[in-house]
Amino acid sequence: MSFYKKVAISLVTWNGEKHLEPLMASVFAQTFKDFEILVIDNGSSDGTVSFFEKDYPQIRLIKNQENLGFAKGHNIGIQETQSDYVLILNQDVILEPDFLAQLVEFMDKHKKAALVGGKLLKLKDKGKTKIIDSVGQKIFKTQQVIELGAGQEDKGQFDEAHQVFGISATAAFYRRLALEEVKIGQEYFDEDFFSYKEDVDLNYRLRLYGWEIWYLPPAVAYHDRSAQGVGAGFDLSTIGYRQQKNKFVNFHSYKNHWFVLTKNLTWYNFFWLFPYIFVYELIKFLYILFFEPKTLKAIPVIFQKLPAMIKKRKIIIKHKKVSNKELFGWFK
Repeated sequence: MSFYKKVAISLVTWNGEKHLEPLMASVFAQTFKDFEILVIDNGSSDGTVSFFEKDYPQIRLIKNQENLGFAKGHNIGIQETQSDYVLILNQDVILEPDFLAQLVEFMDKHKKAALVGGKLLKLKDKGKTKIIDSVGQKIFKTQQVIELGAGQEDKGQFDEAHQVFGISATAAFYRRLALEEVKIGQEYFDEDFFSYKEDVDLNYRLRLYGWEIWYLPPAVAYHDRSAQGVGAGFDLSTIGYRQQKNKFVNFHSYKNHWFVLTKNLTWYNFFWLFPYIFVYELIKFLYILFFEPKTLKAIPVIFQKLPAMIKKRKIIIKHKKVSNKELFGWFK
């Protein structure tokens, strides 16, 4: 265990050497200094490990022999640190100098907030832009989740702090007390997800347990996301988005979406949302069947893991603190 710090930064890396110099420079340029950083490397085959050993020998570095996934990597980061707050950080991010200071000040004042995220703008060719990557997550009656504002030019239209359904784990700032309350076993992020949508699952659980989730625009960071965000529904833009992603991403995204539904959707809300979910999933399945058949390999995995998801669901529903109608209010 480490010495106690106000903030613990969990950084999971995997073959991300090209991103690390600007990322680490931005971390150590923070005006808020009471933090530690733990790097969990998931078996990188590039120069990631040697970068940290050479340029940042003071940082704790855990070297996994294989890629354990986003979820398990960050679970290690949370378990191996002590702090009031935890910043989950992607390797392809750059932070503005007051990013941590803004988030800490907000969380210190808002005791019911489990999670807060800042304004994420896009990096392009390693340069900062005014194009929005995410200003929070929105969930629809179909249970599709999108990144709010993705692709829009930042003209101040998202400059007011407000509650959102969720925050992308690209740069997500959690209250440790909330993480401890909602963990299942020793897992904060569900390790059966491996990667992708584990943040949606955790957002859902925090909401079910009655915690608040906020978007805070003065906290600004930049993200080098390779694929453009998608809007609501399943149309040509969605198809184009899926075609940008590789087979690995599509496989885990499809699998994990069903895990999210199984674990978190109450029977009351499922009854009222069934027509929306059925139409959306049918269209998506037909597209996958004809144009993305390799993603169908996710279906046997979904059924294989179904007993484990049902077991976790029972725990979540048992501890649910919000009413079905209150949660339904988040579905747009």
